[in-house]
Amino acid sequence: MPGLFTNSKTPKIGQNRKAGTTKSSPMIFAPLILFAIVFAGCQGSSPENISAFAEFPKPKAWKAKTIEQPQYQPDRFWISDFGDKNLDAFVQQALKCNREIKAALARIEVAANTARITGADIHPKISGGLGGQRAKQNFIGFPFGGAGGGGGVLSSHSSQWNLSLDTSWEIDLWGRVKAAQSAAIAEMEASQYDRAVLDLSIAGQAVKAWFLLAESRDQVKLAEGTLVIFRKTEDSIRDRFERGIEEGNSGSFGSQLLLAETDVATAEDALASRKELVSRTARTLEVLAGKYPAGEAGKSAKLPPFPDKRPVSLPCSVLERRPDLIAAERRLAATDKRLVQAKRAMLPSLGLTNSVGTTTERFGHLLNDQFTVWSVAGNLTQPILQGGMLRNTIQRNHAEMAVAKAEFEQTVLTAFSDVENALSAEKFFADRIVALTKAAKLSKESYHRSGEEYINGTGDLLTMLTAQQRMFTQQSQLISLRRQQLEARVDLHLALAGSFECPVSIHTAASPLSP
Repeated sequence: MPGLFTNSKTPKIGQNRKAGTTKSSPMIFAPLILFAIVFAGCQGSSPENISAFAEFPKPKAWKAKTIEQPQYQPDRFWISDFGDKNLDAFVQQALKCNREIKAALARIEVAANTARITGADIHPKISGGLGGQRAKQNFIGFPFGGAGGGGGVLSSHSSQWNLSLDTSWEIDLWGRVKAAQSAAIAEMEASQYDRAVLDLSIAGQAVKAWFLLAESRDQVKLAEGTLVIFRKTEDSIRDRFERGIEEGNSGSFGSQLLLAETDVATAEDALASRKELVSRTARTLEVLAGKYPAGEAGKSAKLPPFPDKRPVSLPCSVLERRPDLIAAERRLAATDKRLVQAKRAMLPSLGLTNSVGTTTERFGHLLNDQFTVWSVAGNLTQPILQGGMLRNTIQRNHAEMAVAKAEFEQTVLTAFSDVENALSAEKFFADRIVALTKAAKLSKESYHRSGEEYINGTGDLLTMLTAQQRMFTQQSQLISLRRQQLEARVDLHLALAGSFECPVSIHTAASPLSP
């Protein structure tokens, strides 16, 4: 099948396919039948690519120019760009054992057998038969008796045995059956590309869940450290409060102690919440990998460094490699072939039947060629009146063609949007990481300085508690932002349907994510 976009001219949808346009004189009808008999048994084939009928803007370059051209080609398998062998192993396990992928493989087999069943009408149907019959006939009213001249009814007995080989064949003169099989083949191909889409989706979900688990564990460690520091602050204020009571000068230490206790309780709640997220995310990983959700997966998960900048493919190559676009194009082609099938159903159909065998009164003579019988018959039928079913079928297929075309165009625009959004996100996340890293550093310095001032008596407790809260908030946000930046890179890989390397055409190559 050719690529999604070619320079060759393709005939318009439905061109030269109108019913009733074919004319044949009696002088050429016999050679036409002979041609059909010789070639009607050929197998159906995948329909040609018809994406050129779709109408959508095709950019010459991405608007979000954020990535430079490198001096090397990266690996084909994009997951390895994150440099985590444990992550690689987990994703391959998920692609091997995920139940959704197994269901997709079964759907491919269903579609393949549907295509074979649809094309079965191209071939002659042959059946064999063996039959036997024993009959008795009574002659009532005859003026003579039965056997031996006695009384009773005269009767006779007879046997009939037959052996036959029967053939029936509807010759596909106009290619109606082939068009139906071609549509079924295109639908099977679409199911294959759907599996590739699912491979990408499951891989993306697995990587993102892995990163979320890694972030959750980092957040748990941060929450545990936060709780330790908040408790130290609470103990320090409690000591001051108790000394103030003894000295009769507790002052505002009571309200300060309440604030510190509130911070401790809040930190305890945050720690419990983050531990629950770790357990829930681990179960998500296990379900993706087809395992029981015990909440024990991903113990080695960690946030890797953000990969170096990589090149992006041109828009045309994205359209060639994204399996969801190819699947949509295959469904568009299948709809076109259904339209061809509907139009050719209005043309005459030619059927041939043949039977050869033996008929005899004795079973032992069935293989004797002296008792051979045969028959040959042919029929030519032309639909005349079927309540408008055929013409309405054509109109319905025209409408389905418009639906498939619009859906394909929308899928292409969505693909462009996915890439542009992912490219833009990478730039914005890079800027945010720089700003938030600076903010986290400043908040840490502010906390230490406010603590020193509070101990020395030159600062107030509220400033120290605020700086303390802000320091841990900024650190938590920075951990979360690192995970979001990695997810943005995953989104870019998914938008480009894999690695940044220009792959072999997906029409001929297996999915790069297949285990």
